[in-house]
Amino acid sequence: MAGPVSKNARREGAHSLISKWGGNIKMKTVFKDGKMKHVAVCEKSGNTARKPKDLM
Repeated sequence: MAGPVSKNARREGAHSLISKWGGNIKMKTVFKDGKMKHVAVCEKSGNTARKPKDLM
């Protein structure tokens, strides 16, 4: 990777990130309280975090 990648770019699936539980990290967009929020989700364990780095 050539430097930091935005949450929006990760959501497109260009990069494959692995969590500490061994599952892929996917970025999902959630519409909550009238706002769009990006959430990182581990596919294997189901854990969620605001940033993918928190799951690594």
